[in-house]
Amino acid sequence: MDNEERDSIIEIEDSETGEKMEFIYADQFELNGKAYAVLLTNEENEEDTEMIIMEQVEGDDGEIMLQTIDEDKEDIIYDYYDELCDQLFDDEDGEDQE
Repeated sequence: MDNEERDSIIEIEDSETGEKMEFIYADQFELNGKAYAVLLTNEENEEDTEMIIMEQVEGDDGEIMLQTIDEDKEDIIYDYYDELCDQLFDDEDGEDQE
């Protein structure tokens, strides 16, 4: 994924309610052979911004689709992403101090 795809605005329609919501596609990562997308709510006030993680799956037509992750795996997936972010910021802090 190039930088133009990252941080792009995407619209997701709730399949149950039909409600459409805009998100910022902020990041992606892999865990146990599955790909995940990190989305941020597109709020004017940054303090109200929330992060959600969705699984990226390939549809029948080859297009990448997003689906909610199983509730029983949510904690594992969010904790793993938090660890990735912690490692990234620790690495950046270490580089600044050298």
